[in-house]
Amino acid sequence: MSSQCSVGTLTLADEIVVLLLDDEVGDVALVHRPIATIAAIGGVLMELALRLRIDTDPHRLFVIDPADTGDALLDGVLREIAAAEGTQPTAWWVDALAGRHSHILDQVMHRLVEAGILRQEERRFLWVFSRRAYPPVSGRERLEAKARLMTILFNDDVPDPRDTLLLGLANASGVLSRMLSAAEFERAAARIAQIANLEEIGRSVATVCRQVLDALGVTARNYPV
Repeated sequence: MSSQCSVGTLTLADEIVVLLLDDEVGDVALVHRPIATIAAIGGVLMELALRLRIDTDPHRLFVIDPADTGDALLDGVLREIAAAEGTQPTAWWVDALAGRHSHILDQVMHRLVEAGILRQEERRFLWVFSRRAYPPVSGRERLEAKARLMTILFNDDVPDPRDTLLLGLANASGVLSRMLSAAEFERAAARIAQIANLEEIGRSVATVCRQVLDALGVTARNYPV
């Protein structure tokens, strides 16, 4: 079974991590990692929903088809949900899985390296220490994802389901507020609220992000969830 993604077939977890990468450090900035982890888990759950493996209602998240997808990251999470006794609300699963999969950002970045979207390199800091960085190879995937988000925000057409889900993740994780100017964000605020609240997983990701930010005492504009 392959754990790789391929160019043109990125999952929502892959795409949100690409959008969250900080070019200067070649990684998700340390201050953003708790929220980025939640967003990546949300992306996994959304991808499973798009592939008709799970579904939600206002009270629970549940498996409708336990068959493997062929993606190791997705299938590992799917098996966890399928093996659980009883059912739990979607927000419970987002929170629990984010806690259990604290290394999901590194897993996704390794997938993106294997797909040729990021490259891995060692960078020096403080002239002595080294750390691993993951700069983009071309940056095309991030530009395309941003273009899709901008089209949704400033166009009245009904968005594609995948793009709707990506927008919810981008809003909850602070991508939109960093991508847009203050004036653009204000102009798009009603549209963001309308689309980001369309489905249960996106709402649950935003709820868990708010809980984490409240616990950290963070109220910055970068996280308008």
